Amino acid sequence: MVSGPINCVKYLVFIFNLIFFLFGITLVAVGAYVQTQLSAYLDFLSTNINGPAILLIIVGLIIFLVSFFGCCGAVKENYCMVLTFSILMMVLLVCQIGGAIAGFVYSNDIKQLVTTQMKKSMVNYDDPEKGGVTKTWDTVQTKWHCCGTDNPDDWTTAQPDKFDKAYPKSCCDDQIETCDSSSSTLNKQGCVSSVEDIFEKNVYYIGAVGIALAVIQVSLV
Repeated sequence: MVSGPINCVKYLVFIFNLIFFLFGITLVAVGAYVQTQLSAYLDFLSTNINGPAILLIIVGLIIFLVSFFGCCGAVKENYCMVLTFSILMMVLLVCQIGGAIAGFVYSNDIKQLVTTQMKKSMVNYDDPEKGGVTKTWDTVQTKWHCCGTDNPDDWTTAQPDKFDKAYPKSCCDDQIETCDSSSSTLNKQGCVSSVEDIFEKNVYYIGAVGIALAVIQVSLV
């Protein structure tokens, strides 16, 4: 007579664990996507701005593993495993909310952080030991049709000896040998707004997904 309700509870616990299992996969996927989007700019910015994405991946992986053992505990009716799962899920929920909040906090400071790091990186342009900086600057300036952080003169400020009379070739759309203020294809708009948009969008994804999944998890517990 009692086996019916017990089996019902067992299957409910299994379903909840399966849902959390899928949540873990979602967090890893979102974190990996954002990390991939930002990875091209890490040498460029030389900052830990990808921290929330890494935290989301770690929490997602842990939820993935914990929920797997929770499913096993539910199927085997192991009370200890189910209790351990519940405790760990509460701890992970706090970490998940923390990662989401960190994402929103970063989004508020993104412009100042990006502007500061971009101007710092300009000093390392064409440095053989900082090849990633040069490659990223050229990619950004070519892709977004921009030059410098706020404007082309930022290059002169960063490296007055090298860019006193000309700018990097990637500042001009036709990649001419000498790209200067008289070049008709010189891009006069700075790159900071384009790079800022990329980071704001991806960091917002972290916060939104983290909070949304946390709310759903709380409603299921």
